[in-house]
Amino acid sequence: MSFVPRFTELLLTHLQQEERQRILKSIVVSVAPELWLSLESAALLDINREHFGLGGQLDERDDYRPSHISVPRCNVPRWLIAAERRKVDIWVEDSYGEEASTAIEFKVVHNNKNAHSKIREIRNDLVKQIPRTTPDEHVERWGIVLLTYSQFYGDQKGGYTYGNFTSCEAFHQAFKHGLSSGEERYKGAPELELVMEPTQVADLEGAHYIEPGKEAGVYLALVRCKG
Repeated sequence: MSFVPRFTELLLTHLQQEERQRILKSIVVSVAPELWLSLESAALLDINREHFGLGGQLDERDDYRPSHISVPRCNVPRWLIAAERRKVDIWVEDSYGEEASTAIEFKVVHNNKNAHSKIREIRNDLVKQIPRTTPDEHVERWGIVLLTYSQFYGDQKGGYTYGNFTSCEAFHQAFKHGLSSGEERYKGAPELELVMEPTQVADLEGAHYIEPGKEAGVYLALVRCKG
């Protein structure tokens, strides 16, 4: 059983904390938050590695300890948890090579003209070639998606162009449909399945530049390849 669904639940709870909501409300209206989300997630996973079965130290096995080090090191974990490694957002690897590695990709999808292309990107991300892996190597592939629905005040949106979504629910339905749609815009992209429905992280009422009363909010979802 993969640790990723349980980790996503922890990440959701973490982001729902008041301090993180304040940060998130600021970031989502001012910058693309994918990198922040992946770094925040990598730190959260590292801090809680024991909870997800990623504990232990590398030097518990003598054959993995350098010959010039006589005393086992207490701060070199068995499991590597790294952001932006192997060209994936989070790479989790068993240094003993006994368990499959895990790759987690993050994507932020806004209700703008690029929403469908972002859905296509996450579909392709979960099958892209990972450097220094073999074609037959088993790697667990997951995608964590942050969905942002908002309406900027008319004089504050700059060059921001919205997609054709009539409501937050319509936006979510378009996202879920796009994960496995065979429409021309998704041609050639692998189908994904929704493991965790979009769940609210924070509403964006009171966020800078956002018009209130328009269902503005941030949601988290978990996806993986079908089959």
